[in-house]
Amino acid sequence: MSQANQSAPENPSTTPAQEACEPAAFPWYVAYTKPRQEEYALSNLLQQDFNAYLPRYKKLKKPAKNALNQEILVIHEPMFPRYIFLQQTRKEQAINKVQHTRGIVTLVRFGIELATMPYALIAAIQEFEQYRNQASFDEISPLKPGTKVKLNHNTPLQGLEGLVQTASSKRVIVLLEILGRPKTIKLELNQLDII
Repeated sequence: MSQANQSAPENPSTTPAQEACEPAAFPWYVAYTKPRQEEYALSNLLQQDFNAYLPRYKKLKKPAKNALNQEILVIHEPMFPRYIFLQQTRKEQAINKVQHTRGIVTLVRFGIELATMPYALIAAIQEFEQYRNQASFDEISPLKPGTKVKLNHNTPLQGLEGLVQTASSKRVIVLLEILGRPKTIKLELNQLDII
């Protein structure tokens, strides 16, 4: 009973992700979940003693326009919304009971055959997930130097377009052309829209 990317490894040479998806006699199946209930489905599958894997990736989220803290939030969202991967842990475990698990709509099928995922593909997804989750702000931020942005209604300079010079999790320095002259200004993230 393991979620392939949550618990700490007991043996430092192998990660839980590697332990959870070692090639075994049991294939990895794909389940389709109810909207925004991937975590709930994951929890229920783990309680039923299935190996379950919900790939997540790190994403930057702009704060609400009226939020006091205007710092970019780092969140982890499902890589494949509404899909979760699962594997039996023992031979006598019935895969058909997954369809009655809370949070799950159905097992994905192609005709009458259950959809399965090759071990190599699960391992590749886990490798990408690990890389993305270790990435820095600069590596995953859409606000890179040279990105064209438009100032929105949260600034008196609404409608002007410029280029990002530098960006951090709190402020962005944008190069604008005002009255025919280049001018840099510091803005908060909620004052910009990417073009």
